[in-house]
Amino acid sequence: MCSVIGYCGEVFDKSAFENGFAKTKSRGPDDSRIIDVKGGVLGFHRLSIMGLHSEGMQPFVLDGCVAVCNGELYGFAEQKQKLIEKGYEFKSQSDCEILLPLYFEYGTDMFNMLDAEFACIIHDGNKETWIAARDPIGIRPLYYGYDCKGTIVFASEPKNL
Repeated sequence: MCSVIGYCGEVFDKSAFENGFAKTKSRGPDDSRIIDVKGGVLGFHRLSIMGLHSEGMQPFVLDGCVAVCNGELYGFAEQKQKLIEKGYEFKSQSDCEILLPLYFEYGTDMFNMLDAEFACIIHDGNKETWIAARDPIGIRPLYYGYDCKGTIVFASEPKNL
């Protein structure tokens, strides 16, 4: 399993954020990335299963939006092909790379279209909004909490919060 985190506000102590996120490095020992977005931070620890090359490393960025996902999207190849026919281009074989194009096409209705186990966080930099979602029965968990300033944080495990 991978590990995701989203801090939905200006980080006032970046080292505290990094230390908190490091607590789940074991979930994604292959690579890690933290990216600053307008109004927050997203992080991803990678366990390479699909899209094993560096192009499959998250966060994925597309037209002002950023996404991280711990998940497995079943049947993604068919959805990916439909998105290619609509003009989207993909850089990797990662199943999760289809999330932002799906979001652009269908908004949050995209989650009803997924046959998947997932926990994802999307920052829409164009609308300056955050979306956090998980599969309906929580196979891939997504926890949330608040920091001392009242800023919401989403993460794969409570120990990240």
